[in-house]
Amino acid sequence: MKLNILRGKILRLLYELYPDGIEYTSLLGIYYPYEKLDNIGKAVQYLVDRNLVVKNEIPHPYKAEKTIMFYKISPGGIDLIEGSVKPIVGVCLIPEEDSNG
Repeated sequence: MKLNILRGKILRLLYELYPDGIEYTSLLGIYYPYEKLDNIGKAVQYLVDRNLVVKNEIPHPYKAEKTIMFYKISPGGIDLIEGSVKPIVGVCLIPEEDSNG
C-alpha cells in the first residue's frame, strides 16, 4: 500500500476513535497484516510531524523506565478529514462509502 493511502487510513481511524485515540501497539496490530511495521511507524510519524496527530507518552504502569505511546487526532487532522482545510498531497483520504446504500 502506498504510504499516502496508509496515512489517510490511520488518520480516518483516529478520527473515528476521537476523543480517545489509540495505543501504538494496538495501531500496529490493526495494520500489521497489510503493511510492514516500519512503514506504519513512518506513516504515524509523518502525521505527527504535520501536526495532524498528537503523540502522548505516559509511564508504563508495571515496567519502570518504559513508556506507552498513545496517538490522537489533532484539531488540524479533524479539519482535514472533514474537508474544511486544503487537502495535503501526502495524505490520501479515500471517501467513506455511504452505509445507507
